[in-house]
Amino acid sequence: MTADIIPDFLDRRPLVGTYTMLSCFENICQYQAYRRYVVRDIKFVPTPASEYGNEVHTAFEHRIGGGKPLPEKMQQWEPLAQPFDGRGAQVELKIGLTKDGVPCGYFDNNVVRWRVKVDTLVLNPDKTFAYLCDWKTGNSKYEDPFELAIGAMHVHALYPSLQKIAGQYAWLRDNRLGQSHDLTDTNATWQKASAILGKMEAAKASGEWPKRQSPLCAHCDVLDCENNKRPQSH
Repeated sequence: MTADIIPDFLDRRPLVGTYTMLSCFENICQYQAYRRYVVRDIKFVPTPASEYGNEVHTAFEHRIGGGKPLPEKMQQWEPLAQPFDGRGAQVELKIGLTKDGVPCGYFDNNVVRWRVKVDTLVLNPDKTFAYLCDWKTGNSKYEDPFELAIGAMHVHALYPSLQKIAGQYAWLRDNRLGQSHDLTDTNATWQKASAILGKMEAAKASGEWPKRQSPLCAHCDVLDCENNKRPQSH
């Protein structure tokens, strides 16, 4: 860390809640969350896996949102895309919320306090039911429905007439849909997400961000942490 970083107590930038930030703080390491989302001195470095994930998301965006065929090397996933045809699916939908949960511009830095990007969203004609699908290129060993729930929380704010919300992950490596999750209780999601964000704000005020040592230290980008076990090239 450099000496010119703004001290926590002088940093007026508000935290903007996202699933990745909340999950990093709650499930991985508070110190990593501090460096990545508060200090913001850990730059994202693309990897072959992340670049492939972006390529796949773009392909599904064009297939479902624009009717463009999937690339030849992705044609095995056509049965997962076809059911969205003719249903007015919204793709790569960016939603911002204020601190009070009111929809706002995704990039409205003056008021936005929550952000999400929903891969694929379908509403029924009277907007009482919503279905979210999240395309995943990684390992399907562990599903975290909280990510889908964060998306549902934003969607419900955008469409308050919704009475039922469901969602699934599409695990492309296995060419299958994951478990169907009931995401209707967006108030519970709001409470859970707000509680985690509140803990982050308290850590920001106190300046205390504990380091958590785990096997994930072998993959961490915070290379100057004493717990980091990631091989470094010289």
